[in-house]
Amino acid sequence: MDIADLQARLDCVAQGWTPQQRLHIGNVAWAYARGDGGTAPDVALTWGSPLHGFADIWLPGTAALHLTPGLPAHQVATVVDEILAVAPRVTLKASLQHAELVRALKQRGFRRCDGPWFAQLWRSLTDLQERPVPDGYTIRQVRPDELPARVDVHRRCWQPARIKQMLNLPVTGDEGDSSYSLDKHLAVIGTPPYRGELDLVAEAPDGTLAAYGLGWLDPRSKSVLFEPVGTAPDHADRGLARALCTEILRAARELGATQAVVGPRGDDAYPMPRRLYEGLRMREVGQVVSFTNR
Repeated sequence: MDIADLQARLDCVAQGWTPQQRLHIGNVAWAYARGDGGTAPDVALTWGSPLHGFADIWLPGTAALHLTPGLPAHQVATVVDEILAVAPRVTLKASLQHAELVRALKQRGFRRCDGPWFAQLWRSLTDLQERPVPDGYTIRQVRPDELPARVDVHRRCWQPARIKQMLNLPVTGDEGDSSYSLDKHLAVIGTPPYRGELDLVAEAPDGTLAAYGLGWLDPRSKSVLFEPVGTAPDHADRGLARALCTEILRAARELGATQAVVGPRGDDAYPMPRRLYEGLRMREVGQVVSFTNR
């Protein structure tokens, strides 16, 4: 996918955006840069010109789908059938609030998967609360000369072994390192929605970077997405993530945003991110779950 394809997807997601839909333009940009650790799909499908839908498929049977809200039922059904023509046994995520898609999936024998699901949390940007920064720390925009340090703090936050610990999974010692890299961060910076004013870090008393948060602004819907936010293990439990998110909200409001959205895990197996965002007075407006016909 080149930058023109990315822009087409960004336009598709922004068209008629609602807080209930699975994707925000920030999710699309983050995935394009492989910031989420994903790999290139085996097959990519698109519908419409300009786009009103697209899907990535990883064989033998995982798909990521976006459709513009409000498409007629017969078009939604056609999209599902074309995905099934490529991957007859497949698992994909859908917003429960996208009634036509959920109906089309159930009519073709899909069922909701057990296990993790995601909450769509939302708030307006009126009446922002102040969140004090922990003593000795500074919240600020990342500087161009410290991108390696910015990458390093991301890697420390999301080491695979640490992720397993947070999910209460056994750590074997062979988990390896985070796949995030300077090249990936440069790819993030190169995406059209990236705004340096929303790429913030928490500087520790010793001058090192202790935490970070990245916001994505969609000027069309005047919405900002958190993706991702992290605190290094040796600086955890000090309120840095909450302070960073509060500053992202304030900076986004100055850039014209009127609302914020985020999609953390909704199930009880990994409750910490949801608690963070609910502490920012974000509330659930939708649920994204997995459906499968396997």
